[in-house]
Amino acid sequence: MKDDKDGISHVEHVDSEAVERDEKNMYDATEHLETTHEGDHGIRRDLPPRVVSMIAIAGTIGTGLFLSSGAALTTGGPVGAWIGYTAMGMAVGCMMYCLGEMMCFAPNVGAYIEMSRVYIGEAEGFAHAVNVMLQVTVGMPSEISAVAVLVTYWDDNKSHMPAYITAAILLLVAANLLGVKWYGEIEFFFAWVKVLTLLGLIIFGLIANLGGIPPKREFIGGRYWRDEPFNDDFLSLKPVSLARFLGFWAVLTRAAFSYSGIETLAALAGEAHNPRKTMKTAVRTIFYRIVGLYILSILIIGLNVSRNDPALLDAMKTGGGTAAASPFVIICHNTGVKVLPDLINAIVLTSALSCGNEVMYAQARFTMALARSGWLPKSIFLYTTKQGVPLFGVLYGAASCCLAFMACSAGSNRVFLWLSNLNALCAMVTWTLICVAYTRFFHAMRVQGVNRRMLVFRGFGQPYVAYFCIVWFSAIVLFNGFANFIHGFKPREFVASYITIPIVFLVWAGYKLIKRTRIHPLNEIDLSAGPAPALAGTRYDNFGEEIVSEV
Repeated sequence: MKDDKDGISHVEHVDSEAVERDEKNMYDATEHLETTHEGDHGIRRDLPPRVVSMIAIAGTIGTGLFLSSGAALTTGGPVGAWIGYTAMGMAVGCMMYCLGEMMCFAPNVGAYIEMSRVYIGEAEGFAHAVNVMLQVTVGMPSEISAVAVLVTYWDDNKSHMPAYITAAILLLVAANLLGVKWYGEIEFFFAWVKVLTLLGLIIFGLIANLGGIPPKREFIGGRYWRDEPFNDDFLSLKPVSLARFLGFWAVLTRAAFSYSGIETLAALAGEAHNPRKTMKTAVRTIFYRIVGLYILSILIIGLNVSRNDPALLDAMKTGGGTAAASPFVIICHNTGVKVLPDLINAIVLTSALSCGNEVMYAQARFTMALARSGWLPKSIFLYTTKQGVPLFGVLYGAASCCLAFMACSAGSNRVFLWLSNLNALCAMVTWTLICVAYTRFFHAMRVQGVNRRMLVFRGFGQPYVAYFCIVWFSAIVLFNGFANFIHGFKPREFVASYITIPIVFLVWAGYKLIKRTRIHPLNEIDLSAGPAPALAGTRYDNFGEEIVSEV
């Protein structure tokens, strides 16, 4: 190492073969430590790499893709929807690479809540924690209300809805109380169901587009991309270029809901086998998921369904919450296939339950992170069962699920749409704060002389990619409610579009004033939890040697 004229330590060039050799030594030295069944505060490392990788690929695929994609198609047109999902997908993928580097540096059950607290400051970490808890608190009722809506495809008796909601809540609680090993196997199974279903629907859509599905055998080709690529009459705006752009911009929030929850992969790090290697592999699958499943699905939908399709427009008018709003179901109806709609609705229903299951899992682990930081009672929320389950975190999740009962009185479609919009907004605030934490982490490593070349996983183009994501997500959050100011102010929709921002700001400002905290200086940020080879030659060098020697 050497110091420059500013006194900042830098690591000299390291031979690539030496890097690989030292990385292997690091894995060998810590393999026992990282595969032990005992994790932090009684949790158990019972999630094998195959489970984590499948959850990374398909864990949060649910109503956002199967149902909300139809609303995106009507809002932006086939090309506008595809560009919107692609742009948001690339930004989310870049954010996950930022998160992945921090996960692999110091895997823990606190995930990005802990990252904000350690790399930014106490007040910023607390504000991030409140936003995350708000996100998961509305995320589960959103999925539960989606289940209630989906069941109406077969049973439209409103008096039965409380029973369906109760059954869904009990199923989620039971799945999470079984222990992380069983939770992982359940999610592994449903992840394969979702992946195979999507791949099958993509192939079906491609064949239908080419006119190969009897009895109609109608060739569509690129007709809809050619004739109506964008929404030229979005909100009746003029000129057409403005309508097209704002239609595309509105798609971004729809896409954010589809991608929301992808970041909860970080919650698995505290209970994964050999978490650094496992999370590295999982993060690298993110782009395959985005490109291979989301973007390709939107492409096939736009090629086969007109944004002015009567069935799609009718479904949107009634709330767009059942399988009737799914573009894949509309493809089936348009081609004359009558068997698939019921099957698709059943799979979307199980997908909603799977997403709710993952959110409840993440919420229980996040309550542990808050307790460990002193923001919740430790004696309650750090308690775990013999199976390593944070019991009171799961019970808190079950209590928040009860918000779904609002669907019985206010209308399940309306509740689902309101909660999904709030969930998308919270997700984008979380993504922004993750990238802010990463920039602090990146510059802290540089200032403290940590060798980034020795990290298990490194994101590309940093820190500029993180800066881009901060600007991108912030712009969408600030302007996502623009439609509320066109053709008259809409107060209810305005609140749903922006309520998270004042909540997070007031929590941050209040904590800052009461606790008198400050943003951590870069040279004081604690990086001691990183891998020993990367910390060689820093003030944490002896600490890293002690960890390896304990093994």
